[in-house]
Amino acid sequence: MGVVGYMIWNAAKIYSTLGNPDSLIPLAVKDGTQCVGMTAGSYITGKEEGVDRLIDEFGTEALWLGGIPGLRWLFDKTVIKAFGFDSKIDPRNLKDMELFKKLKEFAPSEEIKKNLEKAEKNRRLFKNLAASKFVFSTLTAAAAYFGFTRLKQYYTHQQIRKNLIKEYQEKQKAQEEAQKNSQNLQSPQNNPSFKGFGKVVEEFAFSSVKNMWILDGFITFERLADARNPQEFAGYAIKEGSCLFFLYFAGKKIQQWMENAAKKKHNKSITLDARVLEGEELKKSFENASILNSIKEFDAANSSKESLYEFIHKNPENEIVKAAKKSDIVKLLKNTEKIDTREFIDLEEVKGIKEKTAELYAQYKDALSKGETSDKFFKQVRKLKRQSIIGNIGASILALGVITPAAMLLKRYSDKSGKEFQTKRDIKEQLIREGVIKA
Repeated sequence: MGVVGYMIWNAAKIYSTLGNPDSLIPLAVKDGTQCVGMTAGSYITGKEEGVDRLIDEFGTEALWLGGIPGLRWLFDKTVIKAFGFDSKIDPRNLKDMELFKKLKEFAPSEEIKKNLEKAEKNRRLFKNLAASKFVFSTLTAAAAYFGFTRLKQYYTHQQIRKNLIKEYQEKQKAQEEAQKNSQNLQSPQNNPSFKGFGKVVEEFAFSSVKNMWILDGFITFERLADARNPQEFAGYAIKEGSCLFFLYFAGKKIQQWMENAAKKKHNKSITLDARVLEGEELKKSFENASILNSIKEFDAANSSKESLYEFIHKNPENEIVKAAKKSDIVKLLKNTEKIDTREFIDLEEVKGIKEKTAELYAQYKDALSKGETSDKFFKQVRKLKRQSIIGNIGASILALGVITPAAMLLKRYSDKSGKEFQTKRDIKEQLIREGVIKA
């Protein structure tokens, strides 16, 4: 692959990743933007609240993004390994034992074949371990977040308490100095007395993004239930509501709307993966009409799940199979061109690629009949695809990183209590009640 081809592939991979609803990276980009926006908004109202928000947002994101994958990895390296199973075998493959025979037949190595056979012989145990991994990783990540929140709140409480006492002492000292200079008198000062400190379902199990829904549900519940005061509760209600909406619902709807608009306005389907659309192979297959033979061969093999699975393995040059591999629907063994049969292949998604390709080719032929060139057709398809992904990510970033923090600031300034950090005000009142400081 030349330098230009490598750059095109990388650009396509970036767009493909950002537009993939099953990838954690788009969620990380959107949530990271919100973390920055929320932290900046909190610093406007005060440094102490800004620090509290900084720890909360970025600490939570680290647990949110790394917690479940890290715990899954830990479970694989300990429990799964202790039982002698291959952790890369997807338990969904064990649902259809007729199809499983094909997995063993086309295993890329003898070792993988043996591992598949062991999982088959002990499939009940293997499935139970997979379910246990899902439960362990989700609940442990949620428990870690609960612990992190308690630690963060304790740290914030201690820092604010220390700062308030320091401010009070400095104020008292300044007043004494002023009194000494004006009256040449020295008043005795009592040192303050420091007192005590106060204190699933399969698709969710095997989809990283859907697994995040559960963890996000825990986080949202905990934040609202453990809000330190009404001000914080209102802030979390706005923040978590917008976050859940734009991370898991709106982005997909925006993408679909832009795809429908491209089809309606320009008669061009942009539903294929960006890596497929950006590559030259699909374009060449359209130009020489070889795509028709690929579609015909694919349809002929689509008589049963077993025959289609076999076709995918035996026809690496078929354009539909190539597109499935580029889209990561069919995954390859690392550093080889062999299909990794431990990975789950969603045959319905592979069929979907065929349907999308056939639709795009029909649009291509229609465009040529109207005088449009092949280069112009694919240039516009790629441009529309990129615009849809940028529009999806951009709208979410605007909503989460700008509009939501602004709405929270507006709520604070319109509140009777004003912009003051209510947690700080509550701690100050507690110190006054304890006699540590005076009003």
